[in-house]
Amino acid sequence: MKKIIVLLLLTLFVVSNSNGQQSVVISPAYPERGQTVTVTFDPAVPGNGIAADAKEVTLVFTYSNFYNLPWRMKMQQVNGKWTASFLLANYTVFATFYLESGEQVNKPAKDRHYEIAVYQNKRPVENVFLYKAYSMGAQMGKSPLLAGRQHDLFKQELALYPNNYEAKLRLLANEMNATDSPAKKAALRKQAHQIIADRFYADPTNSGNLNKVTMGYLIIGENSRLDSIRKVVMERYPDSAPGRELNAAAMAKGKDTAAQIAWFEKELKKETKENSGTFTAMHEYLFRYYAAQKNASKALYHARFLTPEKESPYTATVWEEIGRTLQQQQLAPDTAYSYAQLALDSVHRYPVGVIRYFPETGYIYPFADDSTRQSVYEKAACRLHALLGLIALQQHRPEAAEKHMALAVREIADKETLDDAAAYYRQTGNEQQLARLDAFRKKILRDKIWKQQVSKPAPALTSFVDMQGKAVSPEALKGKIVLIDFWATWCIPCMQEMPYLQQLYDQHKHNKDIVFMIANSGAKNTLADAQGWSGNKKYTFPVYYNTDPEIGEKFRFNIIPASYLIDKKGNIRFVNIGFEGPEVLAKLQGQLDVLLQEH
Repeated sequence: MKKIIVLLLLTLFVVSNSNGQQSVVISPAYPERGQTVTVTFDPAVPGNGIAADAKEVTLVFTYSNFYNLPWRMKMQQVNGKWTASFLLANYTVFATFYLESGEQVNKPAKDRHYEIAVYQNKRPVENVFLYKAYSMGAQMGKSPLLAGRQHDLFKQELALYPNNYEAKLRLLANEMNATDSPAKKAALRKQAHQIIADRFYADPTNSGNLNKVTMGYLIIGENSRLDSIRKVVMERYPDSAPGRELNAAAMAKGKDTAAQIAWFEKELKKETKENSGTFTAMHEYLFRYYAAQKNASKALYHARFLTPEKESPYTATVWEEIGRTLQQQQLAPDTAYSYAQLALDSVHRYPVGVIRYFPETGYIYPFADDSTRQSVYEKAACRLHALLGLIALQQHRPEAAEKHMALAVREIADKETLDDAAAYYRQTGNEQQLARLDAFRKKILRDKIWKQQVSKPAPALTSFVDMQGKAVSPEALKGKIVLIDFWATWCIPCMQEMPYLQQLYDQHKHNKDIVFMIANSGAKNTLADAQGWSGNKKYTFPVYYNTDPEIGEKFRFNIIPASYLIDKKGNIRFVNIGFEGPEVLAKLQGQLDVLLQEH
């Protein structure tokens, strides 16, 4: 067994250059949770890819469960070498990265990135090789060797941790995809079904375990099984936490409000102090039902149960939603004001970024720099002042309402805040303020767009084909403004963005100076997936498929949707990562306007 572990450890070491020198050193060699890791880059090592006189070097994570760290980390120069240090949190497992300086990149090999694995007593912690297998897509792209490499890593994980549920299923799914034998495929699938069934019945009433079970079916490509397993939970274990949650969600989908209210009220008779947390969803449904019916006493009764006694990163946002619901229904303005004020008083506890939750670790908060965190708090404060202003207006307190609105309408304000302010000024008949607000909106957007400008050469657009598989001619793009949007069929935010891209396309489809390229990024997708996408029948903008597995690295994105506006000289001028909601339309329009005004 010791020999096996030694061989496994060797696969995690940093690769040296042809002279045996290492341009990147990671220390300690066997980092453990709670320790500080230091990455040191020596630009003097020949052939490292980054010039010795580089003014800055950035460490770029390409796969990571180091959620407390930024994806891009500026390195510090010390005695001619560049370093970055960070603490490993108590849940960390594995990460990959490369270094960049402008357009220069340092990687150990073309299809390899540097790796940081977490150990305990020089033994890789559970999931290191599983996560390394996941990272190979970013490292190797669509290499024909990818599946085989992942297969070996799944086996390495199981050599160290034979009971790793996810690794077992990943290995079986990998082998199912690799075989052409129907009999072998059926046998492998049977094994997978047994593993999932064993997992389910080991703890069928545990929400975390149920998530593992549904993930298992997704791993082996049986998405349709999710509804059936949920049905089992709903029918056999209706009084468990997941059973109550699923039954409540199913009941809420109906159209008979009276029947829904009766069912929820009946179920709530089972609530005790010990199981109260499993009834929160039912209280929320009833709060909204009664608020819509203008039944203040019952709505407020159920609102009391929506924030648990235990600390939650979402408590302040729940208070805001209660206050907003009451305000919109013009119900109990004094209580609505109290809830909104509670949220404002707790504005520095608003969630920033994607907060993950795992039963084993609890809430995991992502990295956010001070400016990002402060921006979230200020936007929330603006939004809450606008809400308080509307509520104060309902309370017939015009002076208080005006004070709140004055604090709400600021440059940092988001669309929801400005919409509330517009509603307030319409209600008060203040045409002058409405005009000022409209001008303010335009100025905010214009200033934001000008600050977001960049100027760097765009990668060659040679990897795109249309839905007939015909390659896009680079010549056809010369001298054009190109709006390229990367997406994938499985990406929900991408699908949410599509209607806005259609509206933008409709406004500019006859402009010969603009080329729209709504491009399937190829991540987990094939040309057939792009061709079979249902949106092809719904939208009229031109759809393309990207054939380059390294396109994300070349454009520098690891989140989709990601859109880029390229000017007529072939330079990237605007970058938009992620879906920002309805604001995306005005933002892209403003960015296009900037480029259209240039000669």
